Amino acid sequence: MTKRVFVTEYVGLSTRLETLAMAFLIAGRFGHEVCLDWHELDALRVEGAQRRGRGLLGRLDSVKLRRCSDGDFERIGRHRNVVLRTHEGPRALLEPLYLPTARRITLRADLVETIRSTFARHAGRPLVGVHIRRGDFPLVDAETFDVNATAWPAVPDWWYAHVMADIRRSHPDVAFFVSCTGRLEDYPFLADFDVFDLPTDFPYGYKGPSHAAQRHPAADLWALGACSVVVATPCSTFSHYAADMLGAPAALLVPPATPMAQRAPSYARLDLHGRGAFDYYAACRTGHGQTPVTDAATLPVARGANLGWM
Repeated sequence: MTKRVFVTEYVGLSTRLETLAMAFLIAGRFGHEVCLDWHELDALRVEGAQRRGRGLLGRLDSVKLRRCSDGDFERIGRHRNVVLRTHEGPRALLEPLYLPTARRITLRADLVETIRSTFARHAGRPLVGVHIRRGDFPLVDAETFDVNATAWPAVPDWWYAHVMADIRRSHPDVAFFVSCTGRLEDYPFLADFDVFDLPTDFPYGYKGPSHAAQRHPAADLWALGACSVVVATPCSTFSHYAADMLGAPAALLVPPATPMAQRAPSYARLDLHGRGAFDYYAACRTGHGQTPVTDAATLPVARGANLGWM
């Protein structure tokens, strides 16, 4: 009888995209079909996967994976149905699959064209992506930031303004593509910079207010993936997946792993192309792999948009 591995809407889009590597690892090792039950499949196509809900048959002889150690992995093959609720698994087996899995995913043609036509207005200029996550990422303290203060920390506006001002000093003609929770108008500090977003609509009411945005999340993710530098939200897989899985290698700019006050803002660079979210979380929370940015010489060079991979 057909064996299937299901990925449902158990988390946000970018984490589910990362979970695909684990799904295809299971498929390749044990012969399961990869089945996705996502609203966003109206905008995305995943080669080698089918759109299918669990139904009643998907509950027969099933196992639900919320974590998977190396020792647990081989036992997955005993089950006809697997419900995958984690992106983590045997790291040595997963890491070679991250980039090939990302290349299985394509964005709907009209959304790609929207990205191309929007970015074309800024052709010939350095382009930097900015990802501002709020909603389910709470702002704990407006004057200080500690990445370890809560599980999913929002970064204060002043930090983004500081980093963007540094970039503009090195690249006076820079344009900033902004993907954010809510609307650009919700962040008054952006008025000081040359910013733009995509002219798309947010079609997914099922996400609720914690994930509400004005723009299409899949299009925003692909647009961030066209940027050579991304001013990131730490511990958000949306920042990570765009910079580390889509397009060419990109530099992530993140707050330090130690507490930071508004009077002394700082940031660091991460280069994790092809590495998983586990490494991104660890780098954000511990500082492992971070390169402090202290002057123009250590600031990554912003280039024009890279759209060829789309």
